Amino acid sequence: MILLSILWLQVKAPLLLERLYTHRAPLDTVVISQLSTQVSEKDLYAHLQFLAHDALQGREAGTPFEKVAAAYLIAQHRRIGNEPLLPQSYIHVFWLKKPISLPPPEGKSSRKKKKLSQPPPPSPDSVEAWNVLACRRGSLYPSQYVILSAHYDHIGKSPQGAVFNGADDNGSGTAVLLEVARLISQLPPPKRTIVFFHTGAEEKGLIGAFRFVQDSLIPIDSIVAMVNTDMVGRTDTLHQPGDRYLYTIGADRATPVLRFIQEEVNALCCQWKLDYRYDSPSDPLRLFYRSDHFAFARKGVPSVFYFGGLHSDYHMPSDDWDKIEPERLRRTAVWLAAMAWSLANM
Repeated sequence: MILLSILWLQVKAPLLLERLYTHRAPLDTVVISQLSTQVSEKDLYAHLQFLAHDALQGREAGTPFEKVAAAYLIAQHRRIGNEPLLPQSYIHVFWLKKPISLPPPEGKSSRKKKKLSQPPPPSPDSVEAWNVLACRRGSLYPSQYVILSAHYDHIGKSPQGAVFNGADDNGSGTAVLLEVARLISQLPPPKRTIVFFHTGAEEKGLIGAFRFVQDSLIPIDSIVAMVNTDMVGRTDTLHQPGDRYLYTIGADRATPVLRFIQEEVNALCCQWKLDYRYDSPSDPLRLFYRSDHFAFARKGVPSVFYFGGLHSDYHMPSDDWDKIEPERLRRTAVWLAAMAWSLANM
C-alpha cells in the first residue's frame, strides 16, 4: 500500500452496476458454498513464498526483479488457462523516471508472449514498468468487466542493502488474486469478463492503475465494479489473532449497491465482521486514497478496497512470509472469488 495520499477527484459516470442490480439474478449459492472446499492453502503459500523471497529483492517497479515477479504471474495464468486481456500480451507497459530507488520509511507509517508494440521511452532517464493483465472471458457479455486487482510491486532495498520483501504488502493480496483466478478457472465461464489486474508501481504513487485508466485499456462505463485487495495476510494492532474481521473501504462512495452486494455475499460465504471504520471521508489515515482502486473510483466506477490493517512490519524489512496467517489468506481467497462470481453473474 502506498505511503502517501492523493487528492480525491469525484467524476460522475453512468453506473452499469446499478442497472444490472435492478434486474439481477439470485446469488449463486451452490458455487459460493463450494468455494471454501476448493481453495488451496498450499498454492497460496507457494505463491507468497516465491514473491516474498529475498531473491526477488523487494520487487521494486522498474527493476529486473519486477520482471521476474511478472513472469511468474503470467506463467500461473497460462497454467490455469486464463488468456491475456490485451491483444497478444499479458503486459501493459508504462514508464517510470530514474532514479527508481526510494529511501525506506522509518518506523510505522502514518499510513513471454510477444509484447505489444509500444512507444520509445519518453526520455533517456526512463525505465520500463509493467502491469500484468489476465482474464476469464464472459460468455454472454464479454465487453462488460469485473476488475479484481492487487499490486505486486514493493519498495525494493534500502541504501544499506536491507531487502523489503513485502510479504503482506502486497504479496498477500497477489497470492490471493492468483488463487482466485485458479478457483474461477474451475467454474463455467461467467456471464461477464473477470479481469485479474496485477498492478505495477503502486508504491510509486498508484502509477500502474492510473496508467490503465489513462490509456483507456477498456471503457470506463463498461466496468461493473473494481475490487482491490491489499495487505490482507496479517492481523492488525487493533484486533486479536484469529479475529474474523476485514476492513472494507469505499464500497458505497459511487453507489450503495456494491455495499449491499458485499453484505449479501458475506452472509453466504465467509461471515467476516466487515469493519467500516476507515470508510469515512474524514478518516485521518485517508486509506481510501492510498491503493489502486482509487484510480477507478475517481472516475465514478463502483470500487471497494479490502484491507487487513496496519502493523509494526508495514514498509519494514521484517514484513516476511512466515508472519502471514494462513486462515486469513484462505478466507480472503474464498471471499474475493465469491464477490467476483456474484458481480460477474448478476
